[in-house]
Amino acid sequence: MDTRKGDILDYKRYRNEINGSSRLALHPYWQARARAEVLEICGDEILDAEKLGKMKVLKMIIQEILRLYSGVGFTAREALADVQIGKKVCVPKGVNIWIWPAALHRDPELWGSDALKFNPERFANGISGACKIPQAYIPFGLGPRTCPGMNLGMMELKVMFAMLLAKFSFSLSPNYQHVPKFDILLEPKYGVKLLVRRV
Repeated sequence: MDTRKGDILDYKRYRNEINGSSRLALHPYWQARARAEVLEICGDEILDAEKLGKMKVLKMIIQEILRLYSGVGFTAREALADVQIGKKVCVPKGVNIWIWPAALHRDPELWGSDALKFNPERFANGISGACKIPQAYIPFGLGPRTCPGMNLGMMELKVMFAMLLAKFSFSLSPNYQHVPKFDILLEPKYGVKLLVRRV
């Protein structure tokens, strides 16, 4: 991987990659597991779709990163008929409902008592094994309005992480402060300062 003086990573374009790198920097155990998987599957060979498909640990990590730091700020749905939610809420036909994935993705009733913790192992048996209601996992939306770039986005994240983990390790700068802020999306208030070293 080439690095040139003056290269600047555009945070808005690479938000998930930067958040993902910071999660791996905070969790060296998962970083080491993902690196070991990448090196075992790829070795010195060229990365291809077949090899990426075998990277279960990397997929679990990416799914957990997207659960905690979704690339979607809100998704909206219109009620096509009167809908009763529970015993107290009635949504009349024609009303738009705004859904905040960050709230769904952190709900302990859906994800368990460790819903606020970074735990990729929850995805060991897929999304249906991770969440009581799999439809509550919506980092790319859901249904007919699912992001058409979902598969490409997942592939890009896998390729990027596999390439980086094969050659570099990440740790957080001692100056890093974990202060999430909401600005349409959940992002670090003071940015992410990573220490990157060759492995």
